[in-house]
Amino acid sequence: MGLKFALPIAGLTALTAVPFAQLATPATCAICIYKVELGQETSETSQQEQLSMTRRSTASTLPTSTTPLALGRKDVASLLTGSTTTNATGIATVTGTLTDTLLLPSFNVLNGFIWNGDYWLPPSAFLTWQFKTAPAANTYSGLIYFEEFP
Repeated sequence: MGLKFALPIAGLTALTAVPFAQLATPATCAICIYKVELGQETSETSQQEQLSMTRRSTASTLPTSTTPLALGRKDVASLLTGSTTTNATGIATVTGTLTDTLLLPSFNVLNGFIWNGDYWLPPSAFLTWQFKTAPAANTYSGLIYFEEFP
C-alpha cells in the first residue's frame, strides 16, 4: 500500500476549456488517482458541466506551483514536487501534448463533482484536468486524491 496525498485546488476563477490542474510523476514513482472532488463557491444557478482527465506526454504550464498534502499517518513529503510544469493549478498558459482523454461524468454545479475510481499514472507522465467547454463564471475549489507507489 502506498502513501496517500491530495492536490488542493483553491479558489480558481475565470476557468476556460484548458487545464486547471496537473499532476506529474517523477521517473521513480507511479500514482493511482482514486478520488476527485470539485465544487463551486459562488453561484446559486443550476448548470451542467463536464470534466476530463487527460494524460499528456509533455507538461502543461500552469501559474501556481502546488504542493500535495499528506493524508497518511506518516506525514512524509510527496515525491511529486510542485512547480509550474509538474504539480500545479490555475489556468494553463501552455498545454502539453495529448496522449489520451477520459471524460468524467457530467455534473450539476449546485451539487458539486465527486469521482471515485482507479486511474493509474505511470512514472514520467503528466495528467491534467479541464472542463470540456468553458464553464459559467464561478469560483471552483476541490481536491485530487492519489496514492504513490515508488
